[in-house]
Amino acid sequence: MSPPVEQPISTGRHSLLLLPGMPRVIASIRDDVRASARRVLIETYIYHDRRFGRRFARELLEAAGRGATVRLLYDALGSHLAEPGFFQRLRSSGVSARAYRPAEVVAREGAPFPRDHSRVVVTDTAAYTGGAAWADQWLPRRLGGDGWYDVCLRVEGPVVEEFAALFDQRWREANGGVTPVDFTTGDRYPDVVLVGDTPDGPSLVEERYREAIRGAKRRIWIENAYFFPNQALLGELFAAAARGVDVQIIMPGETDLPILKRAARSEMATWLERGLQIFEYQATTLHSKLAVVDDAFSTVGSFNINPTSTAWANEVALFVLDRAFTERVARQMEVDRSLSRRVRPDDPAQAPSLLDRAVDYLSARVLRLLDRSGGLGGG
Repeated sequence: MSPPVEQPISTGRHSLLLLPGMPRVIASIRDDVRASARRVLIETYIYHDRRFGRRFARELLEAAGRGATVRLLYDALGSHLAEPGFFQRLRSSGVSARAYRPAEVVAREGAPFPRDHSRVVVTDTAAYTGGAAWADQWLPRRLGGDGWYDVCLRVEGPVVEEFAALFDQRWREANGGVTPVDFTTGDRYPDVVLVGDTPDGPSLVEERYREAIRGAKRRIWIENAYFFPNQALLGELFAAAARGVDVQIIMPGETDLPILKRAARSEMATWLERGLQIFEYQATTLHSKLAVVDDAFSTVGSFNINPTSTAWANEVALFVLDRAFTERVARQMEVDRSLSRRVRPDDPAQAPSLLDRAVDYLSARVLRLLDRSGGLGGG
């Protein structure tokens, strides 16, 4: 059965549609790409040439054949499993495909970072962001993929051109010789703020999170695939819980980065004692990155709440300052929470073995040592 079709939420300046689950994400992007006569811009950390990547490549080639300008920006490290000939074949068929900071740029400049972890899609009239990428992990199981769960956001309105400008900026940076720089729309729009940050200096995305958390009065709900916050952000969450704010964290029950899950488990007893409620998603691998704070602040993007996102990678997030859309995100998080197991320190069934506790402790210590310089990644 197909998921029900939801209507976009209008803020007056923008039209916003939350897309929970990859069937919705794939169908929406596909329809917009097929309708585009002018442009299709794709920026992603991961693009593989397996089932999902090949399927979507056909859409890109058809758009290029119709005369649309089609550009694909993929991170050289995140997409290293793809055959180089795959991207060359796209280029020879009318798609401008460019690797972000490939090996020759790293060798020339002597710096492997930043990597481009952002996810951006821009078509003629719409833009997208979220956690999804073009690899079989995100392809639904019925189509031969791993069926990961992700959430994306589709937006129409003037901020679409800001997404295009951010894409152009990263495109220029990709071949080196151009310093990667932060991007933000600031207070240009009353309802949305688009942020694309780099590891050079404080994380603009994290600063937005922390500002909202400091001002929270009622709730802070975070759903994040690789949750292991630095000490500063963790302290903000503890302070919010201490003043009575409902702080809930939804994390994956299973993950492709066990060190992050182990590190989190090592510190989880402290997190629970300090007032955080932790839930582990059970339905499949959770890869989403979204949050709500109080009644009129929500965000969807690529930001992993761990040291990597702040120290090694470009990230993107759209912050929405609107009650109706924030309530829509909150309802989805309630659905996701219903598919999760609450972590309880007094439940013997959840207690790790002595060996697991030792490995968890070492994992946490390693990541805390890297807190000041970087982390271990995430898709």
